[in-house]
Amino acid sequence: MTHKSFFIFLFISISVFAQDKKTLMLFEKGKKDFMERKYETALSNFEKYLEKDSSKIEAYFRIGQIHESFRNQKKATEYYLKLIEKDTAGVSFVQAYTYLGSRALENHRFEDAKKYLTISLNNTNKNSIVYQQIQKQLKTCDFGIQAIAKPLNIKPEPLIDVLNFKNKQYFPVLTADNSTIIFTARNDLEDENIYFSENKNNTWSKPISISNEINTPYNEGTCSISADGKIMVFTSCEGRDSFGSCDLFITKKEGDKWSTPQNLGPNINSNFWDSQPSLSSDGSKLFFSSERPLGLGKKDIWMSELDEKGNWKKATNLGKNINTSYDEVSPFIHANGYSLFFSSNGKEGMGKFDIYLTSIKRGFGGEVLNMGYPINTGDDELSLFISADGKKAFYSVDKNEKVSLYQFSIPTELSDKIDRTHYLKGFVLDQKTQKPLYTTIELVDIKTGEKISKFLSDPITGDYMAILPGDGEYVLYVETPNYFFKSLKFDFSKDDEGKRLDILLTKIEKETKEVLENIFFDSGSAVLRKE
Repeated sequence: MTHKSFFIFLFISISVFAQDKKTLMLFEKGKKDFMERKYETALSNFEKYLEKDSSKIEAYFRIGQIHESFRNQKKATEYYLKLIEKDTAGVSFVQAYTYLGSRALENHRFEDAKKYLTISLNNTNKNSIVYQQIQKQLKTCDFGIQAIAKPLNIKPEPLIDVLNFKNKQYFPVLTADNSTIIFTARNDLEDENIYFSENKNNTWSKPISISNEINTPYNEGTCSISADGKIMVFTSCEGRDSFGSCDLFITKKEGDKWSTPQNLGPNINSNFWDSQPSLSSDGSKLFFSSERPLGLGKKDIWMSELDEKGNWKKATNLGKNINTSYDEVSPFIHANGYSLFFSSNGKEGMGKFDIYLTSIKRGFGGEVLNMGYPINTGDDELSLFISADGKKAFYSVDKNEKVSLYQFSIPTELSDKIDRTHYLKGFVLDQKTQKPLYTTIELVDIKTGEKISKFLSDPITGDYMAILPGDGEYVLYVETPNYFFKSLKFDFSKDDEGKRLDILLTKIEKETKEVLENIFFDSGSAVLRKE
């Protein structure tokens, strides 16, 4: 080699070394800025470094972390994928796999999520909290894969436009005869009010405000009604006397007027968030979600019931079979009195809040079933209402920046798990004058002697509605002062349809007699027949 060639080679080597050193300084400066949380300058230095050299794959990892902090999921995912592609030595940065798995899970890509999270789990300390979290995520992946492979046969469809009249409407409930739907709607000013619509000639009427006694300039949230639509419990968080945060209030309907709402009191409400009520069909039991202390998680499901004097007992927690260390919300007790639905993010499911079903016929320790896909998805599913006849489900869907009311027919695989109910409705009237009567009505199962429910007819109109769980023989005991006590024995002969029965009471006068009536229905007909 000549002296001239040697000096050229030496010059080039020195220049390359200087450039390498300058490039490396960009990487080191990026690391320093990152540790000092100067994310903008760190990002700039790492990107400049990668334009010249990509041997230090940590740069991809740090850029991914920076975009994570910027909540730029697309960019974070892009750089973590580049990192994994170039990481030929193994799993150098396990956090990248955890992130990619978590994002895939959020987007319902359960197979991809399982792939990344399995690698993450195998490279995470078994004694760490992160390890436990990844285990939970992997269970979600397995459940999601299995659920999607065996979807329920349902076809959700939006309710008619006249009901979906605002940008957001949710938490629908219906009377047992499906004649009235009540729901919460929110306007553009974020004001929540309760609305109702009536089904006339198989068409829903234009929704109107439930009552000026109930709706105020403040927010009126989720509500629940008794099967006959005469009792309502709803959530109010401001503008009324309360015990602290959101409280539950009760109002009753006589004729077409709702009473002034009353706070349900300290046996139900607390100094904390109490919301999302669900009344039993006869209004004697109340389920709700609460953030009060002494629960198992932040939000738990609690229950109260009326005592013999008509006062609400102190609410009790439903226990660890239903509640978890996470959140349980949106309870719904079906008209049959046994099928309890609720939403939880603490049980095996599709990832976030899923809807579950359990039977409380023999207490709160029964099997808890996930409702399955596509009722549950990877998103939050927060409410479901099943009609009293068990044929239809109503809920809300958040889609295209609008929350709308939807419905679907209950498939056989679910209807078999929900005890069907019938309803019996009509008026209690004076036999001679046809005047409406205010009466006490008790429904008893003849076979078991069990009191199914006790309720009142409307003091103004005399109308009533009774809910009968399943098939069988029942007796109605009807009484009011100055009238003969009346017993009506009847069955439904395994009929699916609700029936109408007007009850005529005889005023107590001299030489007047009353007899026990046995009443039956012809199958498939609303016409009474006597035995």
